[in-house]
Amino acid sequence: MNFRLLPAGGATTEQLTPMKRKPLRSPPERGLAKLGDILPQLLAKYGVHRRRDVEGINDAWKVTVGPPFDAVSQVIGLSRGTLEISVPHPAFVQELSFRQMELVRAMQTALPNEKIKQIKFFVQT
Repeated sequence: MNFRLLPAGGATTEQLTPMKRKPLRSPPERGLAKLGDILPQLLAKYGVHRRRDVEGINDAWKVTVGPPFDAVSQVIGLSRGTLEISVPHPAFVQELSFRQMELVRAMQTALPNEKIKQIKFFVQT
């Protein structure tokens, strides 16, 4: 119970009446949503659809980069026009960096809908 605070100096029993509570609001009515309606939103929110797309981008990367780099490099992501590639050794980063503009143009031709602007290479840890 909530009681009113009274000034110091004592109070009578009549003055210590409990305060009236406001009625609790009920939560807004929400209908159940179909899983098929909310699932695409959840997948987009958590980036699951991008993981699926990375497999297709990785296939295009393997064809574009050619041997011997296709065996040692892998697409790890595509974000805001930046294609992220993982390689096992810094020497691969340096060698692929020399060919970066050529590879960007080739990937833009292979995947025009992805709007690839640059490629960044990372050493696997």
